[in-house]
Amino acid sequence: MTPKERLLKAIKNEKPDHVPAAPDMWEMVPVRLSGKPAIDVLIYKDPPIWKAQVDAYRYYGVDAFVPLVVPMEETSKAIVYKDDKKIIVRSFQEDGSGITWSPFVEVFRGQEPRAFVKAKSLGLPETHGKYEIVNPSYKKYGKEYYDDAKAYLGDDGVVFPMVSLPALPIWEDEVLRYYDEPGVVLAEMEERGHNMMKQAETFLSWNPDGISIGNSGMMITNPPHIFRQIGLKWLEKLTKLAKEHGIPTHLHCCGPERALVEIAANETDLTCIEPLEIPPMGDCDLKEIKERHGGKISLKGNLHTTEIMLYGTPKQVEDACKKAIDDAAEGGGYILSTGDQTPRDTPDRTIEIMKKVAETYGRY
Repeated sequence: MTPKERLLKAIKNEKPDHVPAAPDMWEMVPVRLSGKPAIDVLIYKDPPIWKAQVDAYRYYGVDAFVPLVVPMEETSKAIVYKDDKKIIVRSFQEDGSGITWSPFVEVFRGQEPRAFVKAKSLGLPETHGKYEIVNPSYKKYGKEYYDDAKAYLGDDGVVFPMVSLPALPIWEDEVLRYYDEPGVVLAEMEERGHNMMKQAETFLSWNPDGISIGNSGMMITNPPHIFRQIGLKWLEKLTKLAKEHGIPTHLHCCGPERALVEIAANETDLTCIEPLEIPPMGDCDLKEIKERHGGKISLKGNLHTTEIMLYGTPKQVEDACKKAIDDAAEGGGYILSTGDQTPRDTPDRTIEIMKKVAETYGRY
């Protein structure tokens, strides 16, 4: 089987030739392997992040699962601060009335992972008199962006364009607004849900490998009672629509996720869920989830990102991979992966062991 065929079989809760090995290569490892500063890859798109991701998967020879954030229009960004240690980038919109700056900034320090923070938390002003406009090397958007990523990947894996469910963000002041102004916040979430569905409809018209739903840490600020109020109906609508198109759906929600797995498996048409983190960051028991919900939804995860991926000995990595396969691979519908993004400094040998165990111990 090709990696694409293998992943799609597992995602659809079927048996491939062996358990796919698809560690989460979101940004950190691809940037490190590119040899370039993070700002070059993530802001100047030299190379675009999807190319760095695919190159990373090919470097290790594992199955490439690429959730793709597709920019649908040109986004203006500028460097608003720079010194020997860091560079701060801020998005903006310009019209006849002037420039409106985003309340958020991206902070870059060499090859270190970028940080998203509120501009005011760094003491930055609401507007900037001096700044340097970013002129990216790669300038495609929308379907052209998606088509380039899909063509470059070929049969080495799958590309799932990404949407996000409406949800309360991680910022404390935004969460408090939900309690202070519930009507206003719920109206905003309703609008976001409609916009998400329009974006999903566009993606589905491209006949993609699947649709990815990216909501990192959602259940931290959206526990079940809030998720049911804000996000659930949109998950129901999206997964139903995708199913009608014959397109699988995949949801990423790091952190506590056990309740979300149960809701998604029993109340929606979601195809696959990840990363199923174990305590203390998460609350998932992979074996229990497989036993309770494996017949309804496929699973992807859940090797501990620090204890196993970053610091594990070869024996510990091998044992953890075998345990995950024992816990979740029976009958198909399981992808061996990480409990969140693979850490930047993960040893090569760790991913090589994942690949070997999946191909041998995980053979059906």
